[in-house]
Amino acid sequence: MRLDLVEYCQDKDLPSEWRLDGFQLGNVNLIVGKNASGKSRTLKAINLISNLLSGDEVLQPDGKLREWKLIFDSDQEEQKKIYILTIENGQVVKEIFTIGSKTYLDRKESGEGKVWAEKLGQDMDFQTPLDGVAIFKRRDSIQHPQFEEIYNWATLLRYYEFGTELGKRYLGSANAKAKNIDLKDTDRVVDIFISGQNEFGVDFITAIKSDMLSIGYNISEIETKAPGAFLFAEDNEIPMKLQCLYVQESGLKAKTEQGLISQGMFRVLSLIIQLNYALLAKKPSCILIDDIGEGLDFERSSAMIKLLINKAEAENGLVQLIMTTNDRFIMNGIPLEYWSVIERKPGLAKLHNIHNSKEIFDDFKFTGLNNFDFFATQFYIEGFGNEDNIEQ
Repeated sequence: MRLDLVEYCQDKDLPSEWRLDGFQLGNVNLIVGKNASGKSRTLKAINLISNLLSGDEVLQPDGKLREWKLIFDSDQEEQKKIYILTIENGQVVKEIFTIGSKTYLDRKESGEGKVWAEKLGQDMDFQTPLDGVAIFKRRDSIQHPQFEEIYNWATLLRYYEFGTELGKRYLGSANAKAKNIDLKDTDRVVDIFISGQNEFGVDFITAIKSDMLSIGYNISEIETKAPGAFLFAEDNEIPMKLQCLYVQESGLKAKTEQGLISQGMFRVLSLIIQLNYALLAKKPSCILIDDIGEGLDFERSSAMIKLLINKAEAENGLVQLIMTTNDRFIMNGIPLEYWSVIERKPGLAKLHNIHNSKEIFDDFKFTGLNNFDFFATQFYIEGFGNEDNIEQ
């Protein structure tokens, strides 16, 4: 199941209103825009609804009004899925799920509603707590199998903030097993590595080494060990079962322990470990990566993105990739066909991409300018109608 369109609005009709205006997605998406234009906010809105649908996040009273509309599989009219959710101050006030022309869930502000029961062959009345999302609360693979796809999409979605440490300060357990790991917790990279090594053996390690080499990190060995106490604990007392990662880089005599790996290299390593685990476990889905390439030089950040794009395309649509950046060098290295450029207006983020502005994107190749100029001249808004900016 692929996400094709996202609409989101927060605090509608209030001074704090912010709206994402019909973000149409492809299989690979690079969101570009200035600082504070809404790039990270867009990913967080997608991640939040996935956590609500999977039960990983519980609604809390926060005084906010949030509205989502998600469309999946829009290229298959009979299988097109539309999910609408409105939440106000931690309570669901509207929830609707349709497939094709049929409504499978229609839940009102009172918590009452109708849901299609497959075995009964009819709609049935139900009532659910106001602070619960019915898609999750009413999961039943016998009576409501129609909810399983969207639940699985939400469960398998991964959100990575590349500008963070991605688990560098966290240790793992020598006995880590996937069933006991929250795979959405990007700080659990050591546990995920140990689990992947136990489940997939040499294939897992080989994939990590190959991917690291493609980005410019030549690693001959990657393993876990008891950490050097001085790197992780002030009291120098670390339980023996705790483990950290280490790598052996070709050309270096000594192994480099997790705490001493450069931040940029560790971000790459962490992301590659977690993505390869998901792929080998046959659990690919939607991957969100904020600030891709942050902290890397141009060559490595470009190689990182190309690797991710190749992985997404190799999976024949099973992996959907949504990344953000404002780095001009990354923009110049990534084809415009993957771009979604944010036009920021007061309270509104409008995205321009090949899906909704194809003629403008096609016209740009006749300018002779580089990709960053497409963004810098705002060609994405008016095309050749914006010639004053283009000439400058």
